[in-house]
Amino acid sequence: MKKALFALTAFLFAGFLLQSCKKDNDTADTTSMQTTAEDLVSYNDLSEYTDYEIDALVDDAFASDEVSDRGACPTVTFAQPKGTWPNTITLDYSTDGCTKDGNTFKGRIVIEQSNKMTVAGAVRNVSFNDFYINNVKIEGTRTLTNDGPNTAGQPVWSKTADETFIFPDGTTATFSTNRTRTLVNGADTPTHLDNVWSIAGSTTGTNRKGETFTSTITSPLMKRFLCPWVVEGVIEFAHDGKMRTLDFGDGTCDRDAVLTLNDGTTKNIKIRHHWWK
Repeated sequence: MKKALFALTAFLFAGFLLQSCKKDNDTADTTSMQTTAEDLVSYNDLSEYTDYEIDALVDDAFASDEVSDRGACPTVTFAQPKGTWPNTITLDYSTDGCTKDGNTFKGRIVIEQSNKMTVAGAVRNVSFNDFYINNVKIEGTRTLTNDGPNTAGQPVWSKTADETFIFPDGTTATFSTNRTRTLVNGADTPTHLDNVWSIAGSTTGTNRKGETFTSTITSPLMKRFLCPWVVEGVIEFAHDGKMRTLDFGDGTCDRDAVLTLNDGTTKNIKIRHHWWK
């Protein structure tokens, strides 16, 4: 089985910020819907980026020294010699930060890990210390567990998280997540390019307006490594008792999705990211 470097990239939700949308019957409700969608796409995008970064630095950095600067950003410090488990690893981007692959990181990430994440039963606990990505501050914790293979022999990881995002304008959103991700294709090849993930689970929280919401994957999201978007699957999200669903399509790699509103009206939308920039 390939390394855990790409085990976490499936957390990508691909996002569903509405690029254009006619008003619903209730303008205030439509605004709340869009705010919730914006917050969810932000959460899933930024969580994916940080998970990818953690995998690349923790599971790729097994050499003989106790500290690896990886080009001086971040400084990676192991409490025990690399390859020793359990271990505590600190990623320090400093207060000045740095930009990698188009993403700007500041502050520190602390990882407590029981074993390599390709090992069934391995657990990774992540916390944040004055940490920012793309000027969004992340507070809270997340846990990744290798659940071992399913009955079809496909590797499965579960993830739980309780986090707060503080946006550049000072508004906050909270997220409590419980998901599983199954590698349905690519586990038996040395390359990650053929990876296909099936994602299930739910998220609850409050958006930037202080309104509570729920988000449930009602049909598994399918994410191919070579496509930046979720290619199929359905998400249902709601607040104030009003439900909406987002259908990502038939497997085609594109930015198109179909939103179904509370009254059954459907809207074709485009997916975009990072509304605060």
